[in-house]
Amino acid sequence: MTNKEKETQWFETFFNSLINSPEYKAMVWEFDSDKTKEQLNKVDKTIKKAGDIMWNFKDIFETPEVIQAWKNYKWTSQAETKFSKSNDEDENKMNFEVKYFKDKNPKTWGFAWIAWLEDLKQELKESFVNPLKFKFLVDSLEKSPLSVSPQGREVEQNKNEIYLKLKQAYDKLKVNIPTGLLMYGPPWTGKTFISKKLAQELWAWFISKSMWELGSSYIHQTTQNIKELFDFAKKESKKWPIILFLDEIDSLVSARTDRVDANKAEEVSQFLQEFNKLYEEAPNLIVIAATNRPDHLDSALLRSGRLDKKIYVWLPDFETRKALFKVFIEKFDRPHSKLNYNKLAELTEWYVAADIENIVKEASRDASQWILELVNLVENQKWDKIDFEKINKDLEKHVLTQELLEQAIKDTTNSVKMIDMSVYEKWKQKVS
Repeated sequence: MTNKEKETQWFETFFNSLINSPEYKAMVWEFDSDKTKEQLNKVDKTIKKAGDIMWNFKDIFETPEVIQAWKNYKWTSQAETKFSKSNDEDENKMNFEVKYFKDKNPKTWGFAWIAWLEDLKQELKESFVNPLKFKFLVDSLEKSPLSVSPQGREVEQNKNEIYLKLKQAYDKLKVNIPTGLLMYGPPWTGKTFISKKLAQELWAWFISKSMWELGSSYIHQTTQNIKELFDFAKKESKKWPIILFLDEIDSLVSARTDRVDANKAEEVSQFLQEFNKLYEEAPNLIVIAATNRPDHLDSALLRSGRLDKKIYVWLPDFETRKALFKVFIEKFDRPHSKLNYNKLAELTEWYVAADIENIVKEASRDASQWILELVNLVENQKWDKIDFEKINKDLEKHVLTQELLEQAIKDTTNSVKMIDMSVYEKWKQKVS
């Protein structure tokens, strides 16, 4: 019996003691007609005065039977709490959330937002986007009946037949869509961001979990958490396409060596077993894993049928840095003067995408300071003395400038300054 069932049982005992007490019957059921009006007036006044309701309840119904029932419930509840907490089946259950991105701005939706990493986008389109979009389209046609008017039904039927023939031709080639993708590289290069954009490009739902969150100090609990995560993702993938993003994968599926204890080996084994089931049990589920330390991963995770695709997300090159500045300034519609994007890219060698985004934010914050000062000026003056025409002209001057951006670059230290980049080059050569 769970805590909830026990609480229900004791409440029923309490309630039965209440309604069967002589005081309750005298007050509610067994009053004579002469006292009815007086008692109803008393109840009416009590209700009108909401603050006195509980006191009135206490005075009338605090009977010996009720007091004893409450004591029994309270004592038993407290005693059982000490022992039942670890046995409660919901106590250690993980919380997972599935997210759907809404198309609010075409400029920043999907790969349109990524004005760089052209090779990466092309590989993602060929391996995932194009085949999955086609698969999801045909799946929806097979499941959903035609809902068009009789006049357009013939056209739609012809269109559906063509799609189905194309699918049959595609299936004959026995092309398997990769079950998993590993993105590796230095921190802050946009691995999580790219995964979200891929989900948007596919119009898929998105589940994200950092692998360290699955860890537990309780024996076998981490293994259970892994199972629950995959069970949840597989269940959701039956409703719609799902991208399951596993960040910091190395924190959980690290290499098994002679020094690894039995619990750690069990966790890695459980993860691999769950992964093996995906192709058959969840064809609409794609796993994307990200890591900053690919050299720490267990080699079994990298074999065919698991993380088939491995993509190196490197530091942005010169052209990429130019594109990043344009994205964070122009696609966000930040007002700016004429900018020298080539010089900005030259000054930000070894800076990652997150650094460049922060530089633009800092420069924007500096540009906004005069506007905030103007707010204070306006608040402290009488409205009939404010020169609105001058304010409007001055506002046009307070935009992002080359000087503000260059100063923000000087004030920003690149995030990978202390990172050993040779790790990634060596691992890339190893797996390529």
